[in-house]
Amino acid sequence: MKVYKIADIINNEIVFCAARGWKPGDIAIILTNLREVNDPRPDSAWQVEIEIGKGPTARLMMLHLPQPISVNDSLDSPLFIADNRLIFYRDRLFRPERKPKSAAEREEVILRTKKLVYDEQADLASLKAAVANLEAAIEYTKSGPKRDPIPEDVKLLVWARDGGACVRCGSKKELHFDHIIPVVKGGGNDEANIQILCQPCNLKKADKIATL
Repeated sequence: MKVYKIADIINNEIVFCAARGWKPGDIAIILTNLREVNDPRPDSAWQVEIEIGKGPTARLMMLHLPQPISVNDSLDSPLFIADNRLIFYRDRLFRPERKPKSAAEREEVILRTKKLVYDEQADLASLKAAVANLEAAIEYTKSGPKRDPIPEDVKLLVWARDGGACVRCGSKKELHFDHIIPVVKGGGNDEANIQILCQPCNLKKADKIATL
């Protein structure tokens, strides 16, 4: 027994899925013939936009429909409405290929309806995760690898080891702590990968791996 999603209920408006071939008027006719429930939910009044007329004189009209859902209806499971021709579940409308003729067929329709909703939610979750990963990758490309500050104890060890002077030219002016293997190439902040360079020597090295 196949089940098709035909519409979403967005802010109480029935918004149809273009691929299912159901026109707004088709649903409007079915739902208009429903008797209004005795104890309606305050938020269950639906409306649907239909086209009146044809050609240049056609105009759109919002048709307000009877309230098909009672406060006594459980919305934890798919709800059959319109003499079992439609199913309402989680703000969506579905239709089975035909009205179920047995309890087993009715159960099958319920299960297939739930699966359609769960598949849709899982697809959306997967899409959000994919977009989040892409945005993180783009941000990483823009900003580059995260640079943690060189610990103070490492700086002291390197300063003492290198004698407080540039290891290339011996200058003691405009000194910088330099990564021998640059961070962008995987270098870390341990003392074995840190050296002292003056600004001119540091600019010459740029992001290259230092060689003596």
